[in-house]
Amino acid sequence: MSDAVDRTRKAIRAQLLRNHPFSRPATAQSIRAQPGSDEDEPPLHSALARLATPDKVTVEVGPERLKYHVSETFLSHHSEYFQRALFGAWKEASERTVVLSSDVEPCIFNLFVEWLYTQTLPTLSPDWRRIADPLHPYSVSAKMLRLKLYVFADRFMVPLLRQQLNRAIVNDYDSDCPALEEYETVTYAFHNLPPTDPILDLIVDRYFMVWRLDLDEGEDEEAYETLPHEFLLRFYKRVGKWRKDDLQNRHQLFNMDFCSYHEHRTEEEKLQCPHKTQKMKAGQVWLTREPRGEQANFETNTP
Repeated sequence: MSDAVDRTRKAIRAQLLRNHPFSRPATAQSIRAQPGSDEDEPPLHSALARLATPDKVTVEVGPERLKYHVSETFLSHHSEYFQRALFGAWKEASERTVVLSSDVEPCIFNLFVEWLYTQTLPTLSPDWRRIADPLHPYSVSAKMLRLKLYVFADRFMVPLLRQQLNRAIVNDYDSDCPALEEYETVTYAFHNLPPTDPILDLIVDRYFMVWRLDLDEGEDEEAYETLPHEFLLRFYKRVGKWRKDDLQNRHQLFNMDFCSYHEHRTEEEKLQCPHKTQKMKAGQVWLTREPRGEQANFETNTP
């Protein structure tokens, strides 16, 4: 593109942003950010349609570099990353093509493009999956798609989308029957969001509030091995803080069966153990050691 054409294109865009009224699409009916000033609003589609020069730029996505032809005005309005790429000193500004990293999935960019023109998020899980991948709508859970779009918005500096997704994720946890995130989702969140992101603390606190071992039925054992250290550490500290605040009740609730921490060669020896805890107070719960593979094998193999 010649310098003269490029200057003309930028001048027309600047005039469009100055002179045309701004408004969200009247048909948008989903989760939105709080209304701001007029300068925060995207241009009307009808105003874009009157541009004298083409408004489309090419965005290549994924390892196969799938091509998307997207409105330059909307991209640069909502994303500081794309604004710098298309109106800065980068080569993308002259070539009108932005190549995203190969780890950006087309299904997530599909969701982004739908949001870009409506500033609206899907409300139902089937809609999330249908928009992301119409041919394989059940390949990824709606929760994972939402989280990946949130990571995309954070990575490519789309603050309005990020804010809407934050509200949607938090509101989902505030519903009557919130489901815990699967371990795959937990791992993705902790590996791809900045450590200060509030969604990470939300995940930890929900596990602290409602997680029980029986809720893991159906989970692959390998999922435990892939859980991020930071997630486990925050969970550990959350439990410790609560127990510190509830120190008096903690000592009164449990009565430890110290005999369960011995190594007995036979069940008969275990029953005759002189150190077996006998006394229980009203309302107390037995706290015994969880059986481990080593202990089970030791007792089984003992003649």
